Amino acid sequence: MKYLVVIVAGLTDRPFAEKDNKTPLQLADTPNLDALTKNATYGPVQTIPDNLQPGNEISCMGLMGLDPNKYASSPALLSAAGLGLTPAPDEIALCCDFITLQPTHDDMVMKDYTGGQLSHEDSSLLLRALQEQVVDTPVTFHHGGGYHNLMFMKTAPISEPLSAPNELIGEGIRQFMPESETARELVFVMNQAQIILHNHPYNKQHVAEQKDPVNSIWLWGNGSLDDLPSFQSRYDKTASLITASLMAKGIGKLTGMDVVNVEGATGFSDTSYSAKVSATLKELETKDVVFLHISAGEEVSLKGSLDDKILMIEDFDAEVIGPLAQALETIDHIKMMVVGNHVSSAHLMKYDRAPVPYLVYPASSKNSSVYDEQLLETGKSFSNAPELLTAFLTDQL
Repeated sequence: MKYLVVIVAGLTDRPFAEKDNKTPLQLADTPNLDALTKNATYGPVQTIPDNLQPGNEISCMGLMGLDPNKYASSPALLSAAGLGLTPAPDEIALCCDFITLQPTHDDMVMKDYTGGQLSHEDSSLLLRALQEQVVDTPVTFHHGGGYHNLMFMKTAPISEPLSAPNELIGEGIRQFMPESETARELVFVMNQAQIILHNHPYNKQHVAEQKDPVNSIWLWGNGSLDDLPSFQSRYDKTASLITASLMAKGIGKLTGMDVVNVEGATGFSDTSYSAKVSATLKELETKDVVFLHISAGEEVSLKGSLDDKILMIEDFDAEVIGPLAQALETIDHIKMMVVGNHVSSAHLMKYDRAPVPYLVYPASSKNSSVYDEQLLETGKSFSNAPELLTAFLTDQL
C-alpha cells in the first residue's frame, strides 16, 4: 500500500457575517474535494495541543507523526536544518524575516510580514547589505530564499518567547519587542537594520514608485530542538516530503525523509502547483509515503484577504486535488489523506486552535457530504495529529 498525505494551510475558517455566515471554504467552488468526500472517511483532528502556541512547527510536526509535546521544536533551528545549517555552540539561531512596518503617531504597525512577497533575488540583495553593514554585534545572516531568512548570533540563549510576525498584522509592534536583558542586542540589530534598509537603493526606488518599502527585519523563533527519531524507525516505511517551507523541510531532513526541492514552489498563491503535483507523483513511484505540503492559504488568511482566500481554495481544488485524484485512479493500492495543518483565520487574521477536518480517500462507504467545516461535527475524531497519521498509515481509516 502507498500513502499520500496532503497537508494544506488556510482551508478552514470562521463564518463571515457579511457572507451569510458562511466560511471561505463554503463559499468556494470545490468540486474535486466534494467528490472525494462522498467516498471518504472523515472527521475532526486537533493539531494544536492546548498548552502550545499555534504554529507551523507544531502542526506540521504532529502531522508527520511526532508529538510536539515530547519534542522541542525551535522554528529557527528547524529552518536552519532545512537549509542544512547548524549554529556553532556559542551561537543562537533566530528567524530573520523581512517585513513592512507602517508608522503611526506613537508606534509602528505590522503591515506585511512577507515584505511584499519578497523575491529570492531581492532578499539576497538586502541580506547582503545587512551582513556588510550591521556592526558591533557578532551576527551572521543566512539566505532562506525569500522574506524568511536566518540570523546566527554569538550570545547566551534567550529564554524570553519572541513573537512570530505572521500573526501581528495590524498590531503595533512596541508591545511585542523583546524586553529581557539578554534580548536587548536584538533590538539593537533591528534598529541598525531599519537604518540600512531605509537607505538602500531598493527601498528608495520602491518609495519613489509609491510602493511599500521593506523597512525592517523581525527576529523570532528562538528555542531548543530535540533529536528527532527517523520516520523509517517509527513506521517502517520510506517517505518523501515536498514543500516550500524551510521549517517543514527541517522536520523532513531531521527525520530521514527525502526532501524534494521543486522549482517554482514559493509558498504563496503564485506557487507552481503543477510542478509540485508532478514531483509528488514521481515520488510515489518509489516511496511508501509522500507528504505534500501546501502553504499558499496562510498568507492570504493572515492578511484577512477573504476574496483571495476563496480563490486560493479554488485553485488548490482545481490544480492539486483534481490532478491527484485523477492520477490515483491509475495507481493500485494507494490511499490519500487531505488535512489542514491548523486554522489560519482570515476572519481573525490569526491562527485559531479549533480542530480541522481530515478526509481519507477512498473508503468503502458512500455518503452525501461535501468538504467544509461541517465535517468537524461527524466522523471519527482524533485528539492529536500523531494518532491520526498512525491510524492512516496502519489502515485503520
